[in-house]
Amino acid sequence: MAAGSVAAGAVTFVGVNQLAQLKGLDDIPAGQGGAYEVSLIRDELACLKKQVLKNKHAGKRYDELLPQPADPKYKVAVVEFNVPGAKNGGTDKGTNGHRIDSIPIANGVIKTGNSCDIIKYYDDKHADFTKLAQGYDAFIVRINPGQLSQGTLAGTQERFDELMTGMVAKGKAVWSSPKVQTSMGAKDALVMINKMSIGLPDTYAYYSPEELEAGFKKCCAFQPRVIKQNRGSAGEGIWLCWLQDKAYCKNFGDASLLDSDKVKLMEMNDNHVEYHTVGEFLEFCVNGPTAKAGKWTSTFPGKYLEGGKEAGGQLVDQRLLPRISEGEVRLLMVRDVLHMIIHKKPTGGGLSAVGGISDYTYYGPDAPEYAGLVANLKKDIPHLKEVLGIAGESLPLLWTADFIPKDAEDGTPGKTDYVVGEFNCSCVGISKFQAQCGGSIKAVSDEDYFDGCLLTDLMGEKAIDILDDAAKGIL
Repeated sequence: MAAGSVAAGAVTFVGVNQLAQLKGLDDIPAGQGGAYEVSLIRDELACLKKQVLKNKHAGKRYDELLPQPADPKYKVAVVEFNVPGAKNGGTDKGTNGHRIDSIPIANGVIKTGNSCDIIKYYDDKHADFTKLAQGYDAFIVRINPGQLSQGTLAGTQERFDELMTGMVAKGKAVWSSPKVQTSMGAKDALVMINKMSIGLPDTYAYYSPEELEAGFKKCCAFQPRVIKQNRGSAGEGIWLCWLQDKAYCKNFGDASLLDSDKVKLMEMNDNHVEYHTVGEFLEFCVNGPTAKAGKWTSTFPGKYLEGGKEAGGQLVDQRLLPRISEGEVRLLMVRDVLHMIIHKKPTGGGLSAVGGISDYTYYGPDAPEYAGLVANLKKDIPHLKEVLGIAGESLPLLWTADFIPKDAEDGTPGKTDYVVGEFNCSCVGISKFQAQCGGSIKAVSDEDYFDGCLLTDLMGEKAIDILDDAAKGIL
């Protein structure tokens, strides 16, 4: 037998170098008493083909979209949207009108031997896009939150979400689907996971003014709290709350605050501090900076429950973890694979590591400093979809989990636990390319380009794995 060939009874497959030309693996006939079952042969050939394609592209830089393969198994689309009237189509775009990371993401799929186009959604051409979408097996949606509501026709976001939900119902993959974004990205996901090892037990959600008043007054009477709005992405509407001029009660439930009690508040988007009564804070949360709420210096308007639960109106209440001053730990995930660990340390004496006011340290997925944290996440991932109510869909293709350090819940001296402060699966940015937003991918240094492509190539591989698993009934 020739070197690199695989035999199964009467069937012989030659030339590893020819594997890249295979149109498919499903037509492999069964062997007669060979050493391998046909399914195993197919798996081995698939792995060999992947390696051939990897070798073909190793060390090569592509600033343009690669040619599409002639006969792909899957057709994937990267979906973008250009904000009407915005320079380049938005601050996330380059001079070519595309997101800086769109070409590397699409090329990551093409490198697997499958096709990937970059297509645009237009608010005034919904029917045309709907027709175009029928020809694809999967969609990688790269539209920043809020863009579909900027200068667009009324109901654009809802129409797009309905279309993507319909694609999922037809068996097509959408990363991330509206349901997954809502279930995983909403702050009350922290309530859903509060009994998991990555969750914080005393986490509550409020959807009405009555729930907010009763819950906050009871919780803040016992210990410092963090109140988190559901909307926003840079720390706005996330308030650290300390009781002022009054002692905390000894046991949870022993006391409830009065409207006249005073609280110290710090908003995490910029670490500014305000002092208010409990009544003023609750009024601001519900109705905004009215006369009843007193004078506020926050640049954001409150009204966190506006629109009700269906419209994303909610507040989450968690114990304030003082070790947040040590920074947050972000795990960057590609489906169920950890790609990178990022430690975000707040600067300038603040407690917030969001809004760009932090120093970043990057670690590989096997960093011993975070072995326990990673082990806990891996343990919880198989149950995460069920807990969040998304068992019928795959995990997001690209997502993050931000963790806050705390002393061990069981009181073990010197032990550090980590709990999730936020999930994000809505168009997660790729930092190695983001620095050139407004410019060109050609301006990305070779070092950053190849580092970024480690992530985008992994995304391509995992996208195809998800489609293969879905074909087998595995999600």
